[in-house]
Amino acid sequence: MLHYFLPFDVRIWTVLAVLAGVYLLRPKNRSPFPFVNKHPNDPFGKKASHALQHAAGKIITEGLTRHSGPITIAIPYGVKIVVPASLASWVKSNKDLDHGEVVKEDFLAGYPGFEALTTLLSEDEVLKTMIRTKLSQNPSTIATMNSSLSNGLSDLWGEKDTWHEIDWHKDTTGIIARAASSVFVGPEKANDPEWLELVQTYVVSFFTAVNQLRAYPPWSRSIVQWFLPAPTTCRKLVPRARTIMNEVIIKRQQEAVKVELEGSPGPVYDDALTWSQAANAKAQAGDIQLSLAMAALFTTSEAFRQTLIEIARNQDIIKPLRKEVTEQVTAHGLTISALVNMALLDSVMKEAQRLSIALERIASKDTALPNGQIIPRGSHLMVDSTDLWNPAVYSNPDQFDGYRFLRKREAGDTSSQFVQSSANYNVFGGGRHICPGRFFANNELKLALTHILLKYDIRLSDGCDPKLMKIGFYTMVDPTVQLQVQRRKGVEGEDLLNIEV
Repeated sequence: MLHYFLPFDVRIWTVLAVLAGVYLLRPKNRSPFPFVNKHPNDPFGKKASHALQHAAGKIITEGLTRHSGPITIAIPYGVKIVVPASLASWVKSNKDLDHGEVVKEDFLAGYPGFEALTTLLSEDEVLKTMIRTKLSQNPSTIATMNSSLSNGLSDLWGEKDTWHEIDWHKDTTGIIARAASSVFVGPEKANDPEWLELVQTYVVSFFTAVNQLRAYPPWSRSIVQWFLPAPTTCRKLVPRARTIMNEVIIKRQQEAVKVELEGSPGPVYDDALTWSQAANAKAQAGDIQLSLAMAALFTTSEAFRQTLIEIARNQDIIKPLRKEVTEQVTAHGLTISALVNMALLDSVMKEAQRLSIALERIASKDTALPNGQIIPRGSHLMVDSTDLWNPAVYSNPDQFDGYRFLRKREAGDTSSQFVQSSANYNVFGGGRHICPGRFFANNELKLALTHILLKYDIRLSDGCDPKLMKIGFYTMVDPTVQLQVQRRKGVEGEDLLNIEV
């Protein structure tokens, strides 16, 4: 009779084995600090997740006030510990709190198609060193981006001197993609439609893929990623990027051999493709390019869009901005010095970025807070940044004030510039993990905005009132904005942008 019951027994044992595996692989939601968004009769955390998506700032502010110390936020398949803003400096300087591990875990490094993230987090740090030095301290990038921006704006925003609406996402991301690609990939592909579409599609697909995978339990992601559309797109684009970059490298090598045989001077390339080859980077050239695009395009495009919104919404600031950029370019030429001295534009950009919580770490070992409480090893830690909207810190915090950080700068505040971090302003992170590409982003944004201020009038379409989208811990620029532009003709200052590369 045993053979009649064996199949049923096998099925039972299979189910038990699966359930045991799920239990053993469940996230370890351990935290010594009180949870502030758990709900009774919510075993799967659906209510907690919904509340977090729609009111994270309120949950954090009320929780920190109620408990007078660190709190725990339940997130899908995990937890985050939130500490008060007063501990920001301690977090930034603590060597036992790591940022790279946060990126690795939160953005799911290691999946096929996510090679760009793996390259960015590589232990040899070739890419980070290149960003800190070659990108941030290279005056030649200004002339390169200037030429690309001039052509890009003409192509995407047009030359019509009558009001017309641009494609909000395509024609803003496209401007940043062209400027960045001119420095990243060089002249061969900087304006190539296939390459520009590839890197932009990859960046969007990568972040979409991360969100798609986060919806599933961690133990299942290595399986479901093969069936989800965005991860599939990433896997298809990586080999194509490698092929394109390898073709460029081979062509350059052949070109070098030819000019050497002829005894004639060849072209000199000053771009990330050349720099990474010179540094003997282990990663494939295509992976490096996708990594640079992933690090630069999304966040810089969002900053660009939000700054455009605030300038368009506050028309009275356009005239003084035009005056400033004209004076600085006249005095210094189109140089890093000119961009650094655009103090009002810097203030406008920084004010537009009072948006999101950005300072996060993972405890690499059990770590004691200044009061002696222990943060367990492996804990995800986040510094409260709701002071960005706190009237006790920023007067009228919900109102855009383009002069806010200029006044602070003139009063001697040493952390008021766009690229700087402070205890209550951590958009670029802080400490040894502060964003290495912030100076490049600063130059790119100021250069793009200088072109726009001198060449275009901009305004929001009638009835368009952009609202920030607050989703969980983060804030996104309104994707439905309707921005109108018109080309300015025969105006003073535009000729200042006509420099040779």
